[in-house]
Amino acid sequence: MAERDPLVGAVLAGDFRVVRQLGFGGYARVYLAEQLSVGRRPVAVKVLHGMHVDQAGQAAVAALKREAAYLAMLRSPIFPRILRTGVTQDGRPFFAMEFVAGRTLDVLLKERKALPVDEVVFIVEAVCDGLIEMHGRDIIHRDLKTGNIAVEESPPGTWRVRLLDLGSAKPLTEGAAVSTSTARWRPGSPPYLAPESVRDGLFSERSDLYSLAAVAYELLCGVRAVHVKESSTEAYIAYLKSDQPIPTYLIGTLQPAVPEALEEVIHKALSRDPAARFSSVYDFREALRKAVGGVGLVDPTGAWRATPTPQAPEGSLAGRLGAVLSGLWGRVRGSADKG
Repeated sequence: MAERDPLVGAVLAGDFRVVRQLGFGGYARVYLAEQLSVGRRPVAVKVLHGMHVDQAGQAAVAALKREAAYLAMLRSPIFPRILRTGVTQDGRPFFAMEFVAGRTLDVLLKERKALPVDEVVFIVEAVCDGLIEMHGRDIIHRDLKTGNIAVEESPPGTWRVRLLDLGSAKPLTEGAAVSTSTARWRPGSPPYLAPESVRDGLFSERSDLYSLAAVAYELLCGVRAVHVKESSTEAYIAYLKSDQPIPTYLIGTLQPAVPEALEEVIHKALSRDPAARFSSVYDFREALRKAVGGVGLVDPTGAWRATPTPQAPEGSLAGRLGAVLSGLWGRVRGSADKG
């Protein structure tokens, strides 16, 4: 029988009652909670793993506090709003933030295999906007992947992209190089890591750009840009350290309907040589827009400019995802009410 999580049912900072665990990462767990002072609204709470409370875990403590500071600093609507920081009764730092009631892209890909061009451009452009702000503040994300990007309906009928988990983010001056042999955990996920990050431990704006292009490729093609026979960390690292082509298969060979101009933009952003990529995420976003007609799909609030209506036709973004996301939101609210 699984051991009961002592945090479930606990009230943190006198206001956040923990309902259940949502997920966990290298140094923290994320829980669904309800904020008692605001009508028991759903919130997310990120709590440091107990193993990191001792002196040896100070890097993890610093990472959690740094993530909270970044969420408080960043203003793009793609980032969840931070609500409060605090310490649990057993001495673990935590922070409460806006709960994102949506689906992450890895979940959507399992259901739909690949997404149409307009949806991919909308998602990638929205992430670009968030990265442009981060890079403008000299912050590198270092862990862009389909599991850290979500699409939600908020408010009803309006679709937004949210960028989750800044736990690996660091200032450019600190995050430029990582010794993967001595780190207690390594930033990033191998299928999305840039070759220089694997080979030399180097992270930069252009490695974030590579990771975003790898996400875009996967959304369009339904397979990862780096294709290996065995989906293991070792296999991805070996491929990235080799001189084999990236992407393994050109977009046009898998999805002939993708515009050639868009294919060229994504392939350039996936170049093995960082100098051969776009010089910035801003330049990548502008090239992306030009490739699909020059009009951005994301409005200043972070919503899809072509806002779907409740009667959106079957096959549109709203038509395919509306019932799924609305149902998920209803189940989340129901679990919070029952908790």
